Amino acid sequence: LLLLSLNSWLKFGLKLSLGYDERETNPSGTNSTNLGLALLAAPYYSAIDPNGKPYISIPGWGHYSPSYRASVFKDNNNNTQINPSAFVELTPISGLTIRTQAGMDDYDYRETTLQLPSYLGSVGNGKTTEFFTRGTSKTFTNTAEYKFNVAKVNHFSALFGQEYTDGFTNVFNASTTGQSNDLLTQLSAGPNNITVSNVNNYDNNATTTKTGGVGDAAYVYNSLFGTLNYDYNERYFVEGSIRSDKSSRFGINHQTGTFWSAGVSWKAKEEDFLKDVSWLNELTVRANTGTTGNSEIGNYPSLATVSSVSYGNSNGYSFNSPGNPNLTWESQRLTTIGINTTVLEVVHLDLSYYIRKTSNMLIDVPFAYTSGFGSVTSNTGTLQHKGADINLTVDVWKDPAHKGYFSPFIIANIDHNKVTSLFQGKDFWVVPNTGVSWVIGQPVNYFEPIYKGVNSQTGAPEWYLPNPGEEGPKTTRKDPKAVTSEFNSTALQQNTGVSQYPWLTGSFGFNAGYQGFYASALFIFNVGKHITDNDRYFYENPNQFPGYNQTKRVANYWKKPGDVALFPDVNNYQFTQFDSQLLENASFMRLKDLTIGYTLPQSILAHTKVIKGAKIYVDGRNLLTVTKYLGSDPEVDSNIALGNYPNTKQYSLGVEVTF
Repeated sequence: LLLLSLNSWLKFGLKLSLGYDERETNPSGTNSTNLGLALLAAPYYSAIDPNGKPYISIPGWGHYSPSYRASVFKDNNNNTQINPSAFVELTPISGLTIRTQAGMDDYDYRETTLQLPSYLGSVGNGKTTEFFTRGTSKTFTNTAEYKFNVAKVNHFSALFGQEYTDGFTNVFNASTTGQSNDLLTQLSAGPNNITVSNVNNYDNNATTTKTGGVGDAAYVYNSLFGTLNYDYNERYFVEGSIRSDKSSRFGINHQTGTFWSAGVSWKAKEEDFLKDVSWLNELTVRANTGTTGNSEIGNYPSLATVSSVSYGNSNGYSFNSPGNPNLTWESQRLTTIGINTTVLEVVHLDLSYYIRKTSNMLIDVPFAYTSGFGSVTSNTGTLQHKGADINLTVDVWKDPAHKGYFSPFIIANIDHNKVTSLFQGKDFWVVPNTGVSWVIGQPVNYFEPIYKGVNSQTGAPEWYLPNPGEEGPKTTRKDPKAVTSEFNSTALQQNTGVSQYPWLTGSFGFNAGYQGFYASALFIFNVGKHITDNDRYFYENPNQFPGYNQTKRVANYWKKPGDVALFPDVNNYQFTQFDSQLLENASFMRLKDLTIGYTLPQSILAHTKVIKGAKIYVDGRNLLTVTKYLGSDPEVDSNIALGNYPNTKQYSLGVEVTF
């Protein structure tokens, strides 16, 4: 980092960061006994023999041991990242600041996946896959800001700016098989199945999302923006902004979106009638409204594209995507009112209420397959959120003489979502391959067969029948007189009335210190979140997966008339189907972070004449979780859990030194 003031009117800055990391990951899929579903291995299958030597193949289990698989299946990743940025700032006259800033984000990411030829499951037939992506994005920003006062109490600030951003990604993905020696695993050593994948989609974040194939992709943004701020005597504030964004990702005639914001605030504590109120230290009232745009849809969805195909001995082209020349920005309108206040110099409260409406949503609208395409990305539908944000901190104890303090806090968001419109005249829509439904007037809910339970007299599982007719799928019916024991996933689908998203999220904890010692704790929580725990389909189906490990819950099955059981008669029925039985309340509270440390006093550091600050600390993460969720981790950010690894407990010891 370099900051240089050449004189009173010219400044220059340069920042350069460089990073490199290597890692090895498990190449197995998440829904695999070699990764997320490893618990299906019964505990009596040992991975080591009586002499303590690891098995290659685990007796009884019939699978290769994890240690052996790790030795013959490799997935090596490395990434090089460079992020330079620089600015030049001029102040030609008092109040006017002209600034030019440029930055770049550049990476080279490579992944090599190997199946060694010595693998006993396919001796002499190795496999190598090479994936490489290079990405560069550049941003250039130019601004001019002018600040001035009128009659000392009227303060103005105006800013005008221009910003240009472009990004370029190059991708290579190829594989070969037939490598015969562990020392010769390059692509060129594989004589068979030489493959260079086709490009189906590009993503500008290829370090985390493999895009596949060979090719280039690019995008460009060009924006103009301006802001105008005014305050009277630092008591009444008015703010406004407008910006025009143009993106290459949208249709040629609809690439530009215009977004704006306006807000007012009032420092009520500065008024004469509140200045002398000793217990009230701060009171600010604010209101604002405005719009923002979303363009996160990939680089070419507005264009009709083709791909190459082979037919017989001839090469040709096929339609790859239909495109949409009318595709444009998704827009979000947010209106907020709130207050900031401090009482008795102890209680600090930030409270706000908001309404957020997302319109022209970027949705893959389904089309009849006879059109040649299953869906077309379009602007349609609206979704509304209403809620409140609460940020409360209380300084329970202060002792400046001994640098002592204790301040608990809580941050919470209360949110209720509702679908307000869809597309093609529909009043409900099931998002493909998600089990999630959008019904006008309702939150985003799960859509699947609703499980009633086990008939205590017959031992048969029962599901509620949906309402008949067109109203059936979008409504929720739990009529105990309308049930069936014949499972049919398609016929029994209905709106469960169970929301995907939590209505309450947030965190709480404390910051404390005394005589250089300090401690902080952060708990996170949510209430009302639901996840379809797909893993339980495997862990609670003993008559479908005999010989595999199961949960203790499967012992609670029906045996005789009158039994009230979780699962049906084991001799006649499948224990678990893909239905609402897998839909779980994933509300939780977790101790996310706990830090305890000590800051060395300046009286000791002063003798070094070099070290300005030093602290030593110990940190723990994910130390405690309270939940009724049966899956591996309730913090999974998805509507469905598929062999997810849980957040692990982590401990670290650190030293931080400032020179």
